[in-house]
Amino acid sequence: MTMKFRHSAIALLVGVLTLNGCTTDLWERNSPFHQTTTEKTVAKDNIQAFGVVAQDNTQLETGSLVMMGKKYWFVVNPKDSAKLKAVLGAKLSKRFQMVQQNPKQVYEALPVELKSPEAQTFRSNFCLRYDTQKAAEIAKLKQLAFKPVELDGKTVYTRCISTEGHYYATPKNVAEDRRFDTAVPVRIYYTETKKSTDVWKLTGNILKTPFTLALDAVGAVIAGSYVVVSEIIDASRK
Repeated sequence: MTMKFRHSAIALLVGVLTLNGCTTDLWERNSPFHQTTTEKTVAKDNIQAFGVVAQDNTQLETGSLVMMGKKYWFVVNPKDSAKLKAVLGAKLSKRFQMVQQNPKQVYEALPVELKSPEAQTFRSNFCLRYDTQKAAEIAKLKQLAFKPVELDGKTVYTRCISTEGHYYATPKNVAEDRRFDTAVPVRIYYTETKKSTDVWKLTGNILKTPFTLALDAVGAVIAGSYVVVSEIIDASRK
């Protein structure tokens, strides 16, 4: 009889615990609060050449890589510049492809994200992809920290890069260290996050909350009672 009661009590407890937390479940599953993030394009440009800062001045640090566009200069900080210079200086037979984390997805333009619409600071996250079967090029890519990736039955080589820096309006009559064979398109943008509230869902949740709180309270009481009863049973068996 005691064992039968214990089994029934355990089944009851499991059922109650599935009910407990109804209020939290209501607000999580039917949340009236929403957040959307969109990208706002500020400008577009084409990088035609790059240079390296040889001496500090009020705006530029020595060793910074300067990506020179028609409208803007994108000045990468010295630490990130060191990574980029090695890659840009690699003598390979063809251009890198600019891709996303998934090397199948190609960027149409270099993504340059501003921290705000007015900011002159930026960050850029992208990956470079190179397809080759030449042993000499594969060895060079590995030296540059490119990793092999199996894609559609063949091996490609990719490396993801994160950079930060500042951008300025392009000055006139400045010497270029190297001009690209083909201009690199750039998209300058910032992200905007908006929060909204669904009034109908909010009202419905508020009306339902007293009932879910009651279920939670009943569950807590029954569960607590079971603990006490089980302790009494255990004591009587000793």
